[in-house]
This record gives sequence, structure tokens and C-alpha cells, in this order.
Amino acid sequence: MLVKLEKILETEGAVGSFNVVDLDMALAIIEGAEELKLPVIIGIATRHWKAARGQLLAPSILKAIEKASIPSVLHLDHSGPKEEHIVREALDSGFTSIMIDGSKLPFAENAAVTANIVTLAKSYGASVEGEIGAITGVEGMVDGEHKASESLFTDPDEAEKFVAGTGVNALAVSIGTAHGLYKAEPVIQFDLISALKKKVSVPLVMHGATGLSDEVMRKTIRCGIRKINYFSGLVVEAVESTGRYLETAEKPDYVAMRKTLFDGWKKLASGQMKIYSLK
Repeated sequence: MLVKLEKILETEGAVGSFNVVDLDMALAIIEGAEELKLPVIIGIATRHWKAARGQLLAPSILKAIEKASIPSVLHLDHSGPKEEHIVREALDSGFTSIMIDGSKLPFAENAAVTANIVTLAKSYGASVEGEIGAITGVEGMVDGEHKASESLFTDPDEAEKFVAGTGVNALAVSIGTAHGLYKAEPVIQFDLISALKKKVSVPLVMHGATGLSDEVMRKTIRCGIRKINYFSGLVVEAVESTGRYLETAEKPDYVAMRKTLFDGWKKLASGQMKIYSLK
């Protein structure tokens, strides 16, 4: 069933937000969530909007979400300050959640851009996630290995002011994670998460989950994270599953290979969702 972002984040644990690039990937994640009886967020990264044919893909995902027995959200991830046209296309396509990322702009410009998208999204009845403090790496790309930048960590006082001034429904924060793959185990700022939780009135979002240990993941949630974005691991799984299938199949068959990918995505996403739920 389709619900608003803020409704789905009313939980003791965190909800997984999985970016997808095709329908099979989305269906695998939704099926896993249904079996676990856990809510889920299906996202499309703005940088994939054209390649994934977002306006054609969205109706199929929406139909799957509407038929699902668990609360779900369709989310546009990391739209930039100059990508309002994609935000409008997503909203017209039925998306119920938009992330606007102005984190690389000065504070006042970020707040102004974000507030504008909040006004637009709310005219459609959709929710908005903003970002304050920048997360290194590029969302939707597994092009290398990244590490977090301490100079870009989120300031709790700025975060409080940002939320109050923009009206966002969730806030992505920089607490030691990075997009893509890590060079080494990241140093997560747990005390910073706790401080942000005390200052910020909306759910906190963590991007860059691929590569974090289960123990670290659970600790971030206990400190206050309520939405976790996950993508790079799904892409790595797709490549590795394809390689394993081609190595072992006596007579490769495309339909059978798709089933291998589906099962791999479902298993991986289900494992992440179990961790996020703290069960």
C-alpha cells in the first residue's frame, strides 16, 4: 500500500530505502519486504532517471506498491538544485517522496532551493527529504572507493535551523558515511547522530550504507537514524550473480539468469531490512 514518507518512518527501527534501475529489482525488494512484513521505500536516483526511463518505470512500480500488503513509498533520490524539471516529472508520475539535495550550496541557498521543492511537492501531497552537511561520493555510481570528509559533517544547530526554515519531512545528514564503496571501514560519528536527534524534529536519514557492518548499522539506528539508503550493494550483487550464473550454466538462458538476479537482490535486501528493523 502506498503511504507518505513521514508515516512510514514512525518506527523504532529504520526503514530501508533501496534505489532501483529496473522493475525486477523493485519487485525483488518489495517481495522481500512483504515476506518480512516490513515497510519499504523504493527509490530511483535522479542521475538514473533518463537511463531507467523513469516516467515509464514509475507506473509499474506504483502498481506493485499499491498491490503490496506492506506500507511502501516511491521516492526520487538526490535531485539537484537545477533538476526541478525531473522533480516535476516524478511528481506527475505519482512519486510520493522527493529528495532535494542542495548540500553543496551555501546554507541560505540550500534552504531556499529546498523550501521551493517543499512547496511544490506538498501541492501534490508528496513528502520531501532535504540534506544539510554534504555526503561525499556520487549517489547512484559505483565508480570507485570513497571516504567521508570530516569538514562536511552536519552541524546540529544548522540542521535545526534548516528543518524549521524549510518544512522538510526528513533530513539526510553527514555523519561519516559516503556514497559508493569504502576504502576502509568508515568512522561513524555516533555522538553526532545523537546530538542531531536531540535538535532535529524530523527523522534522520543515512546515505552510504553499503559496506557498513551489521553492528555499526544497528548502533546508528539506536542513536537516531530512521531511514537508510542502500544501492551500491545491489549493483555489486547484480554483477557478481551474473558472473556466477554464466560460469556454471551449461546452456545460458536469459530468463533463468534474470531469476538468479531477482533471488540475489531479494536475499540481499531482505538481510538489510532485518538489520534495520532491529529484530
